[in-house]
Amino acid sequence: MENYNLIKSDFNEISELDELKWNHNNCYFKQLLKLVPDKAETCLDIGCGKGELSYMLSQKANRVIAVDLADRMIEKAKELYPADNIEYVYANILDMEFEDNSLDVIITTATAHHLPYKWLLDFAKAKLKKGGKLIILDLVQAETLWDYIIWGSAFFPDIIMNLIKNGRLRKDDDYSREVWERHGKHDTYMTMKEIRVLADKHIPTAKIKRKLFWRYLLVWQRKGGLQKQGRQYFFTAFR
Repeated sequence: MENYNLIKSDFNEISELDELKWNHNNCYFKQLLKLVPDKAETCLDIGCGKGELSYMLSQKANRVIAVDLADRMIEKAKELYPADNIEYVYANILDMEFEDNSLDVIITTATAHHLPYKWLLDFAKAKLKKGGKLIILDLVQAETLWDYIIWGSAFFPDIIMNLIKNGRLRKDDDYSREVWERHGKHDTYMTMKEIRVLADKHIPTAKIKRKLFWRYLLVWQRKGGLQKQGRQYFFTAFR
């Protein structure tokens, strides 16, 4: 059971850390954005942080609801990434209510491990419109030899990207590293196997892939939407 008061306190502290041009989440944001349909009506960004992805979503969607548990994160997001079509909300997503079939996209980055995973999948099945998408980018626990090979190989690319984008060898300075390590002591992550077992049970058509920087990407589309392919339309086979 997550201690959300503790998580809120952690991320309020994290909100004051330096904003980096490149990190292990935003390096995937352009890829995530390509998964969002053009002219989507309503996107829900769970765990929006300082609002970088929410702002990018606002360029494609008519409305973005950006939710974060930490009030200082929301304050930073409003300051750094304001937009008329973004509604920044300070709240625990578990306490919020949405109408069924009301969302075109549910997206969450580095937040799913703080949520009851079955709840998140069931929430997506209920709240997404037909053809709507669930997009999860999150951290994952290494378990197999292949996991260790893939994520071990990220060590040198991580150094190179930090040098190129942030101008330093390591992503975090000493203080930032201390803050993140303190938070990480009460973080727990699922393995790829555990994620796939839950997805197979609740959203069996989800596509799940490892990503290089110690993360995975899950994409699921609810059955029933019309998709454009060339000059023809066809019903999705997802559910």
